[in-house]
Formats: sequence, structure tokens, C-alpha cells
Amino acid sequence: MTASNQIVSGFEDIKINVKLKLSALWVAVMFCYVYGDYIEVYVPGVISNALEVSPNDTSLQAKFFAVALLMSIPSVMIFLTLALKPTINRWLNIIIPALFIILLVGLNLKTTWGFYLYLTGLEVILSALTIWYAWQWPKTKMSE
Repeated sequence: MTASNQIVSGFEDIKINVKLKLSALWVAVMFCYVYGDYIEVYVPGVISNALEVSPNDTSLQAKFFAVALLMSIPSVMIFLTLALKPTINRWLNIIIPALFIILLVGLNLKTTWGFYLYLTGLEVILSALTIWYAWQWPKTKMSE
């Protein structure tokens, strides 16, 4: 068999658009947030404290609203990453995950629960990847 007759086989690797990568990272990090909150229900004292919550406590309602607002951002970013133009999209995918990393580290520094530490680490890695992919956003060549 000559060199020109050899068939090289390998796995196909399709180039994935940066918007799809970023959107998938937002999905992954959002699932980590959801799983963390779900598992937290089983932490001793969480349910008993939740049963003591008064619906008339306006400061608690404001805190719940703030958490809901904060946790809706990854959900919205899944869509916005696919829909927005590259310039604003790139900056949102750099700034928002950076803020989330600061928030994650700040909120979870005192925890000793292994699942929280693991998920926080994973969330930081996924957010850092989001920043990296957005920073490395491919540029198109402009014709003169």
C-alpha cells in the first residue's frame, strides 16, 4: 500500500459556536445552583427554620426576592447568550460570571458542608470557563 492509498480514520470534531458553549456553561452552572439548593433542604435545621418563617416579615420577603432575582440571572443568560450581538454578549459573559465568582466565594467561605464546597468549586470553575470563552471570543476578518 502506498502513502497515497492510506486511509486515515478518526473521530469527527465539529467546531461549536462560542454562543453555544457559553449557553451550555450557563445551563451547567444553573443546575449546580439548583442541586445545591435542593440538597440544602436535607441539612439539619433548614426545614425547621423554614417552617418558622412568617409571610408578614417584609425584610425576609425582600431577601427572598433578592435571591430569586439573583438566581434568575443564569436562566436569562442561557437565552441572552444565544440572542444578543457579540459585543454586549461578550461583556455580559465576562462581567456577570466574575461577579458570581466573588459572590460564591464570599457566601460559602464559612461552610463546612462538603457538598457546598464541591458545588462552589465547580460553579467557580464553570464561571471561570465562561469568562475565558467570552474573553477568547473569535473575531471575524473584515474586508477592506
